[in-house]
Amino acid sequence: MREVLRRLPPARTALAVALGALTVLTGAALLATSGALISGAAQRPATLLVLMPLITGVRLFGISRAALRYAERLVSHDLTLRLVARVRADLLVRLVPLAPAALTGARGGDLLARVRADVDELQGVFLRLVAPTAVAVLAGGAAVALTALVSPPLAAVLAGALLVLGVLVPAAGLVAGRRAAVAAGEADAAFGSDALDLLRGLADSAGGDGGARARTVLEDSLRRQEAAELASARLLAVTTVLREAVPAVGVGAALWLVGNDVATGATNPVLLAASALGVLGSFEAVGGLGAAWSAAGGIRAAAGRVRALGEQRPAVTDPAAPLPPPTGSALRLESVTLTHPGGRPAPAELDLAVAEGEKVALTGPSGVGKSSVLALLMRALDPDRGRVTLGDVDLRELALADVRARSAWAPQTPQLLGGTLAGNLRLARDDASEAELRAVLADVGLTGLLGTVGLDGWVGESGERLSAGERARVGVARALLSPAPVLLLDEPTAHLDAATTARLLDLLAAEDRTVVLVTHQTADLDRRWRVVDLAAPARTATARAPVPRPVPASRALEAPAR
Repeated sequence: MREVLRRLPPARTALAVALGALTVLTGAALLATSGALISGAAQRPATLLVLMPLITGVRLFGISRAALRYAERLVSHDLTLRLVARVRADLLVRLVPLAPAALTGARGGDLLARVRADVDELQGVFLRLVAPTAVAVLAGGAAVALTALVSPPLAAVLAGALLVLGVLVPAAGLVAGRRAAVAAGEADAAFGSDALDLLRGLADSAGGDGGARARTVLEDSLRRQEAAELASARLLAVTTVLREAVPAVGVGAALWLVGNDVATGATNPVLLAASALGVLGSFEAVGGLGAAWSAAGGIRAAAGRVRALGEQRPAVTDPAAPLPPPTGSALRLESVTLTHPGGRPAPAELDLAVAEGEKVALTGPSGVGKSSVLALLMRALDPDRGRVTLGDVDLRELALADVRARSAWAPQTPQLLGGTLAGNLRLARDDASEAELRAVLADVGLTGLLGTVGLDGWVGESGERLSAGERARVGVARALLSPAPVLLLDEPTAHLDAATTARLLDLLAAEDRTVVLVTHQTADLDRRWRVVDLAAPARTATARAPVPRPVPASRALEAPAR
């Protein structure tokens, strides 16, 4: 939460607090002047001119309070929205280096809750905590000082009541609400994650036990969420009762103390109603502090979750002084070992050289480290031992942006956004023309999508309108559109039939770029591919002479763009 406070601009913060304090004091003055006007009118003065100052004061304070409240809301909400937008943008910037390796295993619903709900919760730092507390100090102090001019004993009672409602009640609410607020935040995050998991796996859940287990998990999250919210509601009820009861004590004290002075002739009768209503208006300065500080535990917990996510260490980082990118794109793994969680090395002591323009297929049983090699080549991970080079330069000595600009990655299950087909393709190259998009779709055998979905058609949430094979080929098409000189593909033919597999492999083999792909289907590969079995004792394979083949006609449209 300190990081959020440090982001507050001092001048705008001071202006918002000053406007808030003036709003409270103007409201109290409006009530006091109205009371004095009513009392003065009840005395039936000989001329209306006697009441004109009070009438003018009521009008002035009424208009001023509305104008000041509008200005205070405008400044404080603008400050808060800018603050939340800055925090969310900074958090997303911090998340970028974490992907993909450092976020592996993170639940999507939990990440969404932190980026959206937890960051939104931080707007309460200023609106509910900082500004009201500062306004309470300024406006409450001024109200006590003005009340002392009328009745010093009443000023003492007002000061005590303000301390109770502005210090003791918020402090008790902070202590009592910490556990409930933290539990509510955790329950909200769990419910969001469980709900998102249920929606994503709705078809599988319904096809298994009819969704009974998924509903049980979700209902358990709902029960925990309900219990946390009930605890918070009970605390809010107590603070609300105190917020209404303490001002009543202040008004009673004003009527008693000032009434005695009026009875003895020490005080003008006009001030009786004025002091009672003025004291009542003064409690606006502290009325909301109890409920606000009861929720401080939730705000603190949200800030802690946001900070923990932002402080998570990425799997790879930029070097302090990155070297300029090399001219060549030859890749090499030299005695590389990567140890996964649990202590299992995969790959282990791997030596692999990939020349520019070479076509290499990585094969082997599951768990041998095929996908990990791709992650090492694009520096999503760093090896525990050995080194990975690009153009004879260690990847760890190059800027991450330079390394990843040299490679286009197509994972086995590519992530498609809930947008248009063209928008998903242009993630690889945003200036790709419509003709290039149509050409690359034809190359990967997705011409049919132009008729069913269309370039500007919605592909569904996470590409749900497309089959698994179509999604995989969209990922390959995205890689082909990229200007990167190295293509890294993970099981691009896993969901394809034999004819489509042959077509796609022929397309990749005809590329003039370096291609490294992971596959279990080595029988589909021809002599243009060098097959490397990562499970073999010797981590090399005999290179096969490439057989030149013409580039498909549909690729001619995008060739000049590279």
